[in-house]
Amino acid sequence: MKLNVIVIDDSLVQLALSSKLIKKNEHLNLLGTYSDPFLGLQAANHQDVDVVLLDVEMPEIDGFSLQKLFKDSVEVIINSTRASFELHAYINGAIDFIQKPLTAPKINRAMSRVLEMRRILSVKDTFTSSIAS
Repeated sequence: MKLNVIVIDDSLVQLALSSKLIKKNEHLNLLGTYSDPFLGLQAANHQDVDVVLLDVEMPEIDGFSLQKLFKDSVEVIINSTRASFELHAYINGAIDFIQKPLTAPKINRAMSRVLEMRRILSVKDTFTSSIAS
């Protein structure tokens, strides 16, 4: 199973780095990168997006406010230079937090968490369906 991923970050350098790292992971499919958070929001809510890699500090809107606007099926991984944002990320429902700088191991660990959560939910749904039958 491949995860469809978009990246929202106001830094073009971070977008390029994220794109490079995601493309190296065989379990990920990069659908797009967005420096404009509102275009990223539109993509997340209207495309088949599984995961958003989301920056926090952006000029138009902060990542925590944007996170609340994604459809429920989208998993959010918050990434920031500020470790102090980690607790807030989890409180807002992020599946993971990555402190910048982004590296392949950090992205791979976070995406593995998403894949494992999806596998667990699939087993749960199968089990629930078999009991109901």
